[in-house]
Amino acid sequence: MATSTYSEIPGVYSESPRPLATLRRTLRTYRYCVAATMMLGLVITLAIVVSVMIGSSLTATQQDPPTDPPANHSLVTLMSLTWPRRDQYWYTLRWQRSRTMTPDDPHKRQYDDDPLNPDDPDGPEWTSPDHSTFPDNDTWNWNQSLVHGSTKEQQKTQVEEELAKRNMSLVPGSASYKHQHTFRKTDPLATTMAKQGYLMDQATTTMKDRMNLTREAATLDSQWVGDLSSSVYCDKGRQRPLPSPCNPASKYRSVDGTCNNLKNPTWGASFTPFRRALPADYGDGVSSLRVASDGGELPSARQVSNTVHKNKLAESHSYTVHTMSWGQFVDHDITLTALSKGSGGRSIPCCSQEVLQQPSLLHPECASIPIPPDDPYYSTYNQTCMEFTRSAPAPKCHFGPREQLNQQTSFLDGSVIYGTSDHQLASLRAYHDGLLLSQVTLDGRELLPPSNDREDGCNVQDQYNYDRFCFISGDTRVNEQILLTILHTVWARQHNLLAITLKDLNPDWNDEILFQEARKIVIAQIQHITYHEYIPSILGPTFMKHLKLSPQMEGNHTTDYDELLHPCIANEFAAAAYRFGHSQIQGLVQKIDGPGKNVEFSQLNSITFHPFPLYDQGHMANLVRGEGTQSAAAVDTFFSTQVTGKLFRGDNKFGLDLVSVNIQRGRDHGIGPYNRWRMYCGLQPASNFSDLAHDMDIGALRSIMNTYRQVDDIDFYTGGLAERPIKDGLVGPTFACLIADQFLRLKHGDRYWYETQDQPQAFSREQLAEVHHTSLSRILCDNVPELGSIQRWPLRNFATGNPRLPCSSQSIPRVDLGPWEEGDL
Repeated sequence: MATSTYSEIPGVYSESPRPLATLRRTLRTYRYCVAATMMLGLVITLAIVVSVMIGSSLTATQQDPPTDPPANHSLVTLMSLTWPRRDQYWYTLRWQRSRTMTPDDPHKRQYDDDPLNPDDPDGPEWTSPDHSTFPDNDTWNWNQSLVHGSTKEQQKTQVEEELAKRNMSLVPGSASYKHQHTFRKTDPLATTMAKQGYLMDQATTTMKDRMNLTREAATLDSQWVGDLSSSVYCDKGRQRPLPSPCNPASKYRSVDGTCNNLKNPTWGASFTPFRRALPADYGDGVSSLRVASDGGELPSARQVSNTVHKNKLAESHSYTVHTMSWGQFVDHDITLTALSKGSGGRSIPCCSQEVLQQPSLLHPECASIPIPPDDPYYSTYNQTCMEFTRSAPAPKCHFGPREQLNQQTSFLDGSVIYGTSDHQLASLRAYHDGLLLSQVTLDGRELLPPSNDREDGCNVQDQYNYDRFCFISGDTRVNEQILLTILHTVWARQHNLLAITLKDLNPDWNDEILFQEARKIVIAQIQHITYHEYIPSILGPTFMKHLKLSPQMEGNHTTDYDELLHPCIANEFAAAAYRFGHSQIQGLVQKIDGPGKNVEFSQLNSITFHPFPLYDQGHMANLVRGEGTQSAAAVDTFFSTQVTGKLFRGDNKFGLDLVSVNIQRGRDHGIGPYNRWRMYCGLQPASNFSDLAHDMDIGALRSIMNTYRQVDDIDFYTGGLAERPIKDGLVGPTFACLIADQFLRLKHGDRYWYETQDQPQAFSREQLAEVHHTSLSRILCDNVPELGSIQRWPLRNFATGNPRLPCSSQSIPRVDLGPWEEGDL
């Protein structure tokens, strides 16, 4: 096992080609003499450079940041990059090529001559620039290790059994309980798979320590040690079941996302690891939480929340609360990170007095968030510890750094409505006329099916005594907040509306055809709204046009599908960049009655896990009107106290801090610091805090300077939110970079993308032209009959160019299902 540093392979992070093979052979012959001479010169040079840099850095950091620059040029930088961006697969594969194969060494491993997977690490396929700004040379006894990993996994199980024996878990009804048990539900399959992942993570850590590997080598080298799939330590029962053989002629996408990519059937499937844009950045290179650049501890996530992400009301001038709701709906369609669980799926207590007083009961997956003694909110309640359990490790049968598991399909495929398994889908179908199950109120309104489990963490006695239950849908988070529940309800109604209309057009179609055709149209409409109305608000029209992300119109098809493009959700997107929407959350939720005379407000914490008002006539329409009238909060570093201390509070004295959880989750997932992502996105790396003034809000930057010791310590989530937005967009350049890359992959990497011309999955030109008429305003009008009127573009605030129209208006186009009549398919 080689343990040398990345300086052997310039070009893995930087874009400079490696030296020619002939020159390398010459240098190899005289390598010891050359190395000694270079080392002496390097030491002297470094001593001079470091002393100068330290002096200049100290001088720079002691000064206030300069004032805001006159213009933001970050969008120009982003548009100069190559898209889609490279991800970890590129970096690790080139690393593998460089370490295991050179043209002049016949004993090194050789590869097939595949033009799509080039061998020569010096070739243009590997060295062509993508305009990143990483500096040159910037990088990153099996059995005994495996035995130790198995032992550690058994010890973890013993702790879980002891906790279960003592009946210790999070207090039912507490904010942490609601978060871990009710909101972030973890499937038993994910819990089983995590056991394999934890074993291999511990084995990797042991191997790293025994072999004295560097942090970088542990991150990138260890995964190439060997395939352990035949080892007794690779338990097939703890891995995702293999998918059935793919049918290339299938007209409809699978429920679990398998077989979308025929060459890689599990790409984008549920219960697979997140993809990484860059290699993981763990404290030990394997699994421990990220540490500061000097090796010390980072500031507590709660401390960062208190000092940088303060409470301040700053409303968006352009976007309504609908934008926040749609963003959450999309997020739940493509991501659901599994959490570590205890015995029998119990939630894990990390901050209880019994655990704090008896360390032997502390679960190894605890990563509780320290609360400062002078905390302005929690100190009132004598709280010094915030519950936090690490995300479940993804299973693997090789050494390597910890990865996390996505329980959703990566594709924008309506899994939030239909579920991610055949079993789950079966529980949601009526199995007649292509319909989804529903319950109908006495006044004829269609609602989601009830959750009859009275212990689901959402249902409460004073409601189910009157047969008012929480709801079930394709995603377990459906009841988290009532605006989200409304979107679930609207799309279930839309499916059934489509199925009924298709039945009228084609009386001979059976239940399966009706269901699959309605599902196919629903998915297409969700994709169209997302790319036509939502993503342009995030990235701005200029960037959208540059990336060619906007939908076609009038039935035109696309030929963009790329089977080599990995569509899976990036870990950094899910754990940091796409969480920008939490900044848009308003502390108050608005309701407006039909005539518009009565306007009411409710605190956000009073409507979480409280969907019962939807049983009341007119309540849904009142909330939808309120969403369209109320401005979303601006995307910035400021957050409402409703989410920075009262999240999921319910009837309790205090709740969770969502910002602290987000920051800690990034560290838990090994998400690299903010400066790393500047380089990834083509921005110049910051050598001191003042360098960030060109891209960050000055007030936020001052708070960051008072919180972090070094510029390389800034968490990606905090740094990304502090950036000024790109032109006509909602987010700054680094978040825009990650979001653009992900949605580009979700479009070009989806074989069933709604605009594809490939058969048999393609819509006809006439059908696609009708899908292109889809709008969120029409979906809401058709499925919330009491609504009456709405803005033409609900995500945007009412304005001259965005009038409020009656739902009967012809200016809100309707989708005509005539092209689906028998004979047109």
